[in-house]
Amino acid sequence: MVIKKIKLKNYRNYDDLEIALNEKLNIIIGKNAQGKTNILESIYVLSLTKSYLNINDKNLIKLGNNYSILEAETILNNIPKKFKILINDNGKKVIINGREIKKLSEYISNLKVVIFSPENIRMIRDGPSVRRKFLNMELSQISPLYVRLLMDYNNIIRQKNEYLKLDKINIEYLKILNKKIAELSVNIYIYRKEFIDKLCNFIDNIYYKIMGIQGLRIKYISNIDYFEDKSMMIAKYTEKLEKYLEKEILYKVSLIGPQRDDFIFVLNDKNISLYGSQGQLRSVILSLKLSEIELIKNECNEDPILLLDDIFSELDIEKKNNLINYINDNTQTIITTTDINMIDEKLVKKASIFEINDGKLFPGK
Repeated sequence: MVIKKIKLKNYRNYDDLEIALNEKLNIIIGKNAQGKTNILESIYVLSLTKSYLNINDKNLIKLGNNYSILEAETILNNIPKKFKILINDNGKKVIINGREIKKLSEYISNLKVVIFSPENIRMIRDGPSVRRKFLNMELSQISPLYVRLLMDYNNIIRQKNEYLKLDKINIEYLKILNKKIAELSVNIYIYRKEFIDKLCNFIDNIYYKIMGIQGLRIKYISNIDYFEDKSMMIAKYTEKLEKYLEKEILYKVSLIGPQRDDFIFVLNDKNISLYGSQGQLRSVILSLKLSEIELIKNECNEDPILLLDDIFSELDIEKKNNLINYINDNTQTIITTTDINMIDEKLVKKASIFEINDGKLFPGK
């Protein structure tokens, strides 16, 4: 899929923005705080309905306004498709080809993107919630079924937590909830484990090409035990949930579940977050993002749109070249930078150039 045109109204620092994109390579130049990242963020929002930054939807609306509109005109296999998101005080509407989509699971996964930004390094350094968000967002692009599973799980775990706060508790009712929670939890676990296993098929080889070191893998950490028989997994996890019931009643909250899962990056059996240098961590994240591209190609038989947010200043020449090798004519790529001289001249020659200044867009020279 490629994006032909983006339209933004009352979004972040933009009153009105319309940008016609090159189907292959686009470079957006501008000083810091001019709105370059906002354009990439808007494409991510159009894909996954929320920002990759940890912010509330209402913060996407330009100050002084009560609504924001994001639109994208796309084409896949010569078939045009229009995406539109309206954000206001009442919430959010998502629209495809003029028809409002009531279920987010039917909207997400239509427009696939991979974003690489300096913010991504937080995935290694920060807490588990950042990594779970990555899992949920990326899996949502590949599988609408996963979106529905996650929504069902979040609803029932919310129901259980509200019930645990009551003064009088019926143990049998909690056991009924736990049976459903166990089934949903195991299914979520299987989706996540398979996703991480597939990433591992790519990430070690890519990291070797970048760093010349083998042995990088991703280790999934869960309180669910893996068995080849899914029914056994559900039975065993139901037993585990029952063992936690007394503590959960005492603390008035669910203590285990996919909402507490995590993963770590392991290089030759060592957790790289504990000893890796800043350069190594960037290389790990770069390898992860390039693995995402390959995984989406394999699973969905299409190239995702690649968003590179001012990352050429973060990479040395060797890593830049490794990244450039993955920027091919089949992958529509949008790059932001403060200095076009940081980008390889070969890329610049075949790109559409745009300049951003104070929320205004100008054709580049």
